[in-house]
Amino acid sequence: MSKTKHILTLALLLVSVFVSYQVHAQTAQNAVALENPIVHFFSDGGLEKIESTNKKAIGNIYPDAKRFAFKIPIKQFVFKKALMQDHFNENYMESDKYPEATFAGSIVGDYDLTKDGTYPIKADGVLNVHGVAQKRSIPATITVKNGKASIFSKFIIKLVDHKIDIPTMLFKKIAEEIQVDITSNLK
Repeated sequence: MSKTKHILTLALLLVSVFVSYQVHAQTAQNAVALENPIVHFFSDGGLEKIESTNKKAIGNIYPDAKRFAFKIPIKQFVFKKALMQDHFNENYMESDKYPEATFAGSIVGDYDLTKDGTYPIKADGVLNVHGVAQKRSIPATITVKNGKASIFSKFIIKLVDHKIDIPTMLFKKIAEEIQVDITSNLK
């Protein structure tokens, strides 16, 4: 290859790196973060109702790219009974081994964070819980009121889909499906 071709190739490479950096910087700059998120789950196994709340999730929505990414630290779920919290972290979620749940992907549906309204959307992506990644399409609603945006989603997680085992002696106490609600303001 001639010296001119090397210089041209290098110049094209530098331009593509610069353009890629600019796109990444703009996307990151336009990120909308979760503000005061609340992740709540509920299990009604018949004999016992189990619920917990986590206020430590983090995440962003990238409106221009119609993408999102969320992370939930498992040990931050708070239970009314300390023993339930211990069992949840040690026996079911194995929180030391799998410290967080993640969900990332694309947003399907139209919404405008600058205009008041209620926007039904779907979050299509990969939900990773207990070290098991599953493709999911989860319904959500973005609401914009008086210039302030929020998001709400309610969905089911099947324990078997994420290889979360229920000990035989507790099988009648813990539901095989967990209802999850996520609410957050967007900033």
